[in-house]
Amino acid sequence: MEIQDNIQWHPAFCSAVELELREYKDYLTYEREHNLGRMPLKIDLLIIKKRPDIIIRKDIADFFLGNNILEYKSPGDDVNAGTFFKALSYACLYKAEETGVRDICNVDTTVSIVREEKPVKLLGQLGEKYTVTKKKAGIYRIEGMLFPMQIIVTGELDKESHIWVTSLTRALSRKDAQELLDNCAGLGSDEDRKNADSVVNVASEANIELFKKMIQEGDQMCEELKELLAPEIVEFKIRLAEQNAQLADKDAKLADNAVEIAKLKKLLAEAGIKE
Repeated sequence: MEIQDNIQWHPAFCSAVELELREYKDYLTYEREHNLGRMPLKIDLLIIKKRPDIIIRKDIADFFLGNNILEYKSPGDDVNAGTFFKALSYACLYKAEETGVRDICNVDTTVSIVREEKPVKLLGQLGEKYTVTKKKAGIYRIEGMLFPMQIIVTGELDKESHIWVTSLTRALSRKDAQELLDNCAGLGSDEDRKNADSVVNVASEANIELFKKMIQEGDQMCEELKELLAPEIVEFKIRLAEQNAQLADKDAKLADNAVEIAKLKKLLAEAGIKE
């Protein structure tokens, strides 16, 4: 069962993928929550490669064809055989929308399922009937299916090479958080910075105590990053102020209680009554 989660992981994931593949932005078209016909079904992220001659040299996308379906599962969500074949069905329905029979028969579609934790049971089940190859850390390719398919385990990916998608976790370290912010500072285009803001927003919400500490320390955050994190900084400062006010109120009440107890003790002593 999928856990209830108010954090908007999916939009941040789409932004993270665009940042991962930003070198190829001129050759890729991104469609978030692509609708499948009239049915209430949506593909999390559809990436259309506009030129077949372009080779993507990022390991999570080097097998991309013309149409590439990505199904993202938030941290804590389950990934099982049902999830796998549901993603496969998306590809089938997407291909069924092709206008020409020849186009339908051309397998120009890939399917990727992305999750933080490794779905050990699912990979074992798939390995019994299909060929599962670990291409690199965190990338498992499944051969023998109707479409080229892969399972990406973000928790196993090289963090240096994939800072954006690996930052979508509840277990971000101080080092990784600083690396994320440093990468944000190096972005040039407004589009990239907007995507980075989406990733940082979710990463900070999912790791609120870590970012609170970093904001409190403050020295290591340049002004450019402060501008990027402005909404989060304001929110954290408000929360910190509220917490400090609550603590101050508790301290004041404790102090009042101490004074009251002292008065009672004095009255008891004057009356010759022992405690």
